[in-house]
Amino acid sequence: MTIKRKLLIAFLSIALLTSLVMAVLWSLTTRSLFDWYVRSNIEARTMQWQGLLTAYYIEKGSWDGVNALIKASQPTGGRGSPRRLIMSSITAEPDRVILEDETNKIIADSDVIGIRIAPTNKTNLFKLPITVNGRVVGSVSVVSAFQRGLATLEAAFLSRMSATSMIGGSIVALIGIILAFAFSRHLSRPLCGLAAAARQIALGDFNVSLRVSTGDEIGDVADAFNYMKDSLKANEEARHKLVADVAHELRTPLSVLRGNFESIQDGITELSQEIIVSLHDEVIRLSRIVQDLLNLGQMESGAFPLSLETTDLREVIEKATSVFTSETETRGISLEINIQEASPKIQADPDRITQVLINLLANAVHHTPDNGEISVSLSASENSVNISIKDSGPGIPKKDLPYIFDRFYRTDRARHRAAGGTGLGLAIAKGIINAHKGSIQVKSGEGPGTAFIINLPISHNSKS
Repeated sequence: MTIKRKLLIAFLSIALLTSLVMAVLWSLTTRSLFDWYVRSNIEARTMQWQGLLTAYYIEKGSWDGVNALIKASQPTGGRGSPRRLIMSSITAEPDRVILEDETNKIIADSDVIGIRIAPTNKTNLFKLPITVNGRVVGSVSVVSAFQRGLATLEAAFLSRMSATSMIGGSIVALIGIILAFAFSRHLSRPLCGLAAAARQIALGDFNVSLRVSTGDEIGDVADAFNYMKDSLKANEEARHKLVADVAHELRTPLSVLRGNFESIQDGITELSQEIIVSLHDEVIRLSRIVQDLLNLGQMESGAFPLSLETTDLREVIEKATSVFTSETETRGISLEINIQEASPKIQADPDRITQVLINLLANAVHHTPDNGEISVSLSASENSVNISIKDSGPGIPKKDLPYIFDRFYRTDRARHRAAGGTGLGLAIAKGIINAHKGSIQVKSGEGPGTAFIINLPISHNSKS
C-alpha cells in the first residue's frame, strides 16, 4: 500500500470519526439543554404559585375558597374570556395546579377531570412546600401543558436536531475528504519524487536533483538526499580516478618488465647483472605500489594494524633524520633538530611514526635546493605533541593545497614519478596519523618554504 493511500485512509478516518463524535455530542448536549429549559420553566411557575398561595393563606387563615382561586387560572373560552392568572409562556393551554394540605391530601386542582387524582411520578413534578409562620400548611405542584405534551414535542425537536447534526457531520466529512485528497497528494508528491530519484541514482545517473521547498522534515530529507547524491557522485568519480591512477602507475613498471623480457627472448639484449638489477627494481616498485594500496585500504576501513607502545619521539626523530644525514651533508643542506626539553612520551607505533617522518623528510630534502635549510621541531602542550618539518624549497601553490594528501596527486614541484615515488606517500602519512587519532596539515604558499605539522595526542598514562 502506497503512503498516499495510507495518508488518505488516515485523513478519511479522522474526518468520519470527528463527524460522528460531533453528532453524538451535539445530540447529547441538545437533549440536556432542552430538559434543563423545561425544568427551569416549570420551577419558575411553581415558585410563582407558591408565593401566591402563601399570601392567600396568610390573608384567609385557611384554605377555604382556594379552589376558586385556582380555577380562575383556567380560561373560560371565547375571545372575550378573562385571562388566566398565571399563563404558560410556551403553550396556549393552561397549567394544571395541584394544592395539597399538610397531610398530602389534594384540596384543590385546576384540572376538573383529574381532580383528586394525583399525577404519577413519570410527570416529574416540581413540588414546593407552603410555609406560614414556620409551619408547613400545604404544598403546590404544577403540571404544565408543555410538560404533558413533552414526549411528542421533545421527540420531534430531537429528531430535527439529529437531522441537522447529520447534515452538519456530512458536510464536515465531505470537507475532510477533500482536504484528505489534497494533503495526501501534497505530502506524497515529494516522496514519489525521492523514490524516482533514488531509482535513477541506482542506475548510475547522478545528474538528478530534488527541489523541495516545504520547509519541513520532508525538505530536510530532500536536502539530505541531495547531499548523499553529491557524496556518491564524488565517491564514484574518485573510484574511477583511482582505477585510472592505479592502472597508470602499474603500466610503467609492467611496460619496462615486458620490454626487457621480450628483448631477452628475442636475443636483442643479453641477460646481465645490470638487467637483472633493473628488473628487480621494477618488481620492487610494483610490490611497493600494491603494498601502499593495501595499507590505504586498511586505513580507510579502520583495520590498519598499529603496535602501540610507550614511545620517545626524540629517539624516533633522531632515527628518521639519520637516514638523510649523508645526502644533506653532501648537498650542503642544514638539517636542524629542535626538541623541547623534557618532551613527554606517548602511546604510538614507533615504526609507523618513523615511516611518516621519513616520507616527509624525503620530500623536504628533494625539494630543498643545495645549501638550503630543513628544520625538525618537537614541542608539547598539555594534551598533545607537535612535530614540525620545515624546508626552504619552493612552496606549494594554493590551488594544490586542498588535494596534497589525495592518492596519486602530484604537483609540478612535488611527488613526481621521476623521483621514484608512487604518489601515495602523503596519503599514507595522513592515514597513519589519523590511525593514531592525530592530525597532519601543511602550510605553504607561492613563496619559498613549506611546513608539515603533525599533532599527536598524549594519553594520561604515557606522560613521563
